[in-house]
Amino acid sequence: MTAGYLPAVVFLAMAILAFATGSSWGIFAVTIPIVMPLAVAVDANIPLVIGALLSASSFGSQACFYSDSTVLAAQGSGCNLMSHAITQLPYTLIAAACAFVGFLVIA
Repeated sequence: MTAGYLPAVVFLAMAILAFATGSSWGIFAVTIPIVMPLAVAVDANIPLVIGALLSASSFGSQACFYSDSTVLAAQGSGCNLMSHAITQLPYTLIAAACAFVGFLVIA
């Protein structure tokens, strides 16, 4: 693991975890004690690693079909939960791909 690739790897792994669990804040409790000592050990850019964690949790919260933000947005707009989740999925995947490439380029 190199310091340059750590933010991108953290973003990818945590985005998958946040999408699977539907928890945006729950991944912080699990990952910060693991990721931050690793970032310090490989001398990675700490603010960039924290940004990767925040971006991944935002992606997971927005893209997951059963997360609280998706459920509340669907109820607030009066549409079907699955319809809302399917229509926002392409946008979240495009943003996640751009963020992943950005973490690779910046580092």
